[in-house]
Amino acid sequence: MFLYNERPSLLHNSEHPPIILGVFLHLTISCSSEGNKSQDELIEEAYPYVTNTGTSFGIEDFKDKGFKSLRQYKSVEELPPLISAYHGIYKKMDYELRFYNNHQDALNQGTVDAEIVTGKDSIVTGDVPWEDGEKDRRRCSRPPGQPHSGCNYTSKYGDFVIFENVIVMCEGKDILESRNTCSNLLTLFTNTINE
Repeated sequence: MFLYNERPSLLHNSEHPPIILGVFLHLTISCSSEGNKSQDELIEEAYPYVTNTGTSFGIEDFKDKGFKSLRQYKSVEELPPLISAYHGIYKKMDYELRFYNNHQDALNQGTVDAEIVTGKDSIVTGDVPWEDGEKDRRRCSRPPGQPHSGCNYTSKYGDFVIFENVIVMCEGKDILESRNTCSNLLTLFTNTINE
């Protein structure tokens, strides 16, 4: 797990749009030679896993930035200390936002719950830990040559970040793509957390 560091990151640098950062980071990772930083280190520098400045957010803060809430999950009491959760979109990409009372709750229990349903080893069908929103968290992936009737379900969210008191799960096939998707939404809060 990566820890938040105090130095400014590319996520909080408004001079570089997130899509340009994604392309730059992809090229850097593809072209890096041995002895340089690992892919995980480069991703963490560009898209931090944890952001904590002591600010708290609610769904209205995200809606004010253009996030479109499609569904509020109702059975949040099944994942204490979760206080609310939403599925929605921003710029045609899917997100799940899970709100906690404070950063520590998100960091502790929120991380455990999010790790189960994100990434390549996620649980998205069958005995899922939280049924509310189960279908929103998966995508149908078909290997070449597989008939249309067959589906291999994988997580829609390749990764997540802990942003203040919110677990933000972001659409993407892998960590890099997901972190770039997270950055597209979270850079809108740069001025809010730097005040």
